[in-house]
Amino acid sequence: MYQRDLQIQKGVKNVVRIQFKNSDQKRIIVSNTGTYLFTMFDAINQRQILEKPINILDDGTTLALRGEGEVVFSESDTIDLEVSEYQFSVKYLDPTLGGYVPAYSNTYYGVAGKIKVLNDIYPVLKPSQSVTDFQQTYNDSIQLYQWNSGNIYASPEYHSTGAALHTVALYMTNFKGTVYVQGTLFSSPGSSGRYVTISTLTYDGFSGIDYLNFNGVFSFVRVIYQPAKGPMNYDNLSTAYAGTFDKVLYRS
Repeated sequence: MYQRDLQIQKGVKNVVRIQFKNSDQKRIIVSNTGTYLFTMFDAINQRQILEKPINILDDGTTLALRGEGEVVFSESDTIDLEVSEYQFSVKYLDPTLGGYVPAYSNTYYGVAGKIKVLNDIYPVLKPSQSVTDFQQTYNDSIQLYQWNSGNIYASPEYHSTGAALHTVALYMTNFKGTVYVQGTLFSSPGSSGRYVTISTLTYDGFSGIDYLNFNGVFSFVRVIYQPAKGPMNYDNLSTAYAGTFDKVLYRS
């Protein structure tokens, strides 16, 4: 075999063609000669990744297929592999010796080749934007405190139509109060006055994760939560009554 490095794409079907040659780089007949196996392994951690049979295409008569074999990697073979460089070997079950012998070597008589697992077909998801620190403000018009997530970038360059999907996940613990999900088209919205309310959500002792999906092209979004004021409280700062609003996750 020739020592060419191999490349396969994760998560899709890959077919790798193999040619068996002698030391003079001439193809040799491999039809009906025995079993060949392709082994892929992680040399750093000393673990085998997978082992696949080599399907021999050489039929003994067709010149174009002389010395030809192929290895088929299914989607499930590679979907969980890390994008990295691995090693491979090819071995032959010798019926005379009753064991496996190397069937691959490079110019330097090394019996392991290199194979790279790439991910150039599917897009890689970025993590959601997370907000756990909120800006406290006082709303004079309603005489209650509110907490603001600040401006969360909504990646408008990736959304050319109003059908663009946004998802907001809201994490709460025994929360009582109101949550406002807002959006803006301004490129520099500041801290107030340039947002419109997309949705108003009301809770009465909710614990867990609630979520909201909405569509539209926005430059930024933000989340404002306003805890409820207890009947015996002067303001709405009591977490004993209103619980807590813990986190926002946003992705678009």
